Amino acid sequence: MKIAVCAKQIPDPANPIEYSNGNVVRPDEQVLDDTDRYGIEVALQLKEKYDAEVTVISMTKVGTEKGVQQALQMGPDKALILEDESLVGSNSLMTSNVLSELAKKVDADIIIFGTESTDGYSGVVPQQVSRILNVPCISYVKNIEIDESVTLTRQTIEGSEKINLPEKCVISVTASGVEPRYPNFKDIMAAKNKPVEIITKNDIEFDTEQNMNFVEIKDISTSKQGEKITDEGEAHQIIIDKLKEIKAI
Repeated sequence: MKIAVCAKQIPDPANPIEYSNGNVVRPDEQVLDDTDRYGIEVALQLKEKYDAEVTVISMTKVGTEKGVQQALQMGPDKALILEDESLVGSNSLMTSNVLSELAKKVDADIIIFGTESTDGYSGVVPQQVSRILNVPCISYVKNIEIDESVTLTRQTIEGSEKINLPEKCVISVTASGVEPRYPNFKDIMAAKNKPVEIITKNDIEFDTEQNMNFVEIKDISTSKQGEKITDEGEAHQIIIDKLKEIKAI
């Protein structure tokens, strides 16, 4: 079995996010998105069950590779990174197509994601990759049980449901799904010798011409304050009068 797990490098959340022409400014040193640690943990549990090969895939500005190294320190075998300046500002569909191509390059049977990135919040990339690759998507996985077989528990609107792991699929893992392992010193040192292959858009079979142009960013913040009322026993009537005024009752 071969597993591809997506790991996104993002600007350190401890620092204020900066923007330029509608895009997040990405410094040379970025960190691993914490939401991806949960997907990596599921990939590693499957690796231990099936003696699988786990490859970290990412479309990113490589920089110092700090985030990539943090992913490899957890236990994946190698990384395949696509870096190309022309892909700056890609929307979710462009990103999904590129990640699908990376999954094809490593011949992945299972592709694993966090539910959504903390610098994009689109939450649709796993589903789009599933559609592009024409494989099932097991979304919002909150638990994995490994015995004779593998059972995934996914969160639903009405509660949860259990699904046996298909041979080929896309999985998205919620932040409360599993407890990510933390690397020790030996893991950190070993990650430095793991293969990291960096490619460009010319190395994949997909037309990455941008189809979205930045226009502007509008500030939606407001300083408008509500009316402050001191309750002297008549607050309920004031609320009723306000609701009648806006025709809510």
